[in-house]
Amino acid sequence: MRRWAAWVVVMATLAGATAGRAESDLVLPAVTRTTLENGLRVVVAEQHELPLVEFYVIVGAGAAQDPKGKEGLADLTAVALKRGAGGRSAQAMADAIESLGGTISAAAGTDGTTITGEFLAPDFAAGLDLLREVLREPTFARDEIRRARDEQVAAITAGLEEPAGIAERCYAAFVYGTHPYGRPMEGRRATVRDLGRGDVHDFYDRWYRPNATILVVVGDVTTEAALAGVRNAFGTWRPSPSALAERTPVPARRTARRFLLVDIPDATQTQIRFGNLAMRRADPDYTAAQVANTMLGGGFSSRLIDELRVKRSLTYSAWSAFSARLTGGDFRVGTFTKTPTTVETLALALEVTGTIRAGAPAPAELAKAKAYLRGQFALKLETPDALAGRLAEIEFQGLPPDELERYRARVAALTPDDIARVATLHVPPPDTMQLVVVGRASEIRAPLEARFGAARVVRPDACEDPATLGGP
Repeated sequence: MRRWAAWVVVMATLAGATAGRAESDLVLPAVTRTTLENGLRVVVAEQHELPLVEFYVIVGAGAAQDPKGKEGLADLTAVALKRGAGGRSAQAMADAIESLGGTISAAAGTDGTTITGEFLAPDFAAGLDLLREVLREPTFARDEIRRARDEQVAAITAGLEEPAGIAERCYAAFVYGTHPYGRPMEGRRATVRDLGRGDVHDFYDRWYRPNATILVVVGDVTTEAALAGVRNAFGTWRPSPSALAERTPVPARRTARRFLLVDIPDATQTQIRFGNLAMRRADPDYTAAQVANTMLGGGFSSRLIDELRVKRSLTYSAWSAFSARLTGGDFRVGTFTKTPTTVETLALALEVTGTIRAGAPAPAELAKAKAYLRGQFALKLETPDALAGRLAEIEFQGLPPDELERYRARVAALTPDDIARVATLHVPPPDTMQLVVVGRASEIRAPLEARFGAARVVRPDACEDPATLGGP
């Protein structure tokens, strides 16, 4: 009952706040940054429009830190955090969070693990204490670890039966090879099945340390109260030099086209992905690249949508994106189509992608993309959880402290020549794209190879281990 009442209050307040800001400019709260003696980086921003407090934690170890042969361990550790902590069982912890109408969640990413919490402002102290228990006092009961592990294996198995998921997994493995970014974050069935409590405990003990952690607090709480609460909860957390991960740079961009065909004999549609290695998140060109990508495939009125969906009805969806991470990233294009139109769709998607490199965009097209991104930027920072996530990203990725304040001005200042330069530099040429096609090989292999060259043909489970696909 309390959770439902809290939700009604928050939604009513949010509706009023959003309506009040609809025509106004973005106003960001003051941000306070400090580092505790144990190395914990703390970021606080007061935002009093909603009666909420958001906690956003990033621990600096994710799937990239999984030991060889134990892929999936970071993900399992994250899931296990809530399944018993602070002397509470998994059910007791869930009940304690529920009784406050709050939430706590945890998930491993590639370079780090994220733990988030949301509570009503009057429950700030109680919510922070539950977060402390999850972060500092996880139980890691054997039965809970076993259940979480079995669920993870089941999710991996299910993912290998879903063509879009297969395409994403195979693309990452094919492009990055044995680099940590080529690993599936949830791991492989063969490795996850053997993980146990000892593995989880060892991963946690090494990496979950304050000197490798960022804690962001945003919401209806004073900066003084937030910092005092954080010091009380985490000030005695012991640091460790071994918690600072050594980051592996991504390999150089591949200079020749390669083609991977993933065979699903009973497929009725074809999933298509192609791309190549590109930029890291902290690259100074990232904002301009986002504008270029918006024109190419980052919005419903993009070139890819216009050519593949609107004009030719080859697909319902086509998109492009820069997947920019801590030490590197990739540019990728994705779509799907009926089996008979596979070759036409892939060829056209490559051709359209090449247009973004062909010259400066028309001023009207650029103006539309800039207006869209500037408008969406304000909407994406309206709520405390959204702001907390962006502030955490700034700290983790090493971005300038005024990243948010300067974003819309940077976008507005971009010229057609800026976009042409960035697109030429960061969008790979079509003849260097790494092609991944998932579908019925018996029908599409011959026409695809006639157009794009010889393909390596594998089954979906081959993509569980990037080492089997070759490359660095």
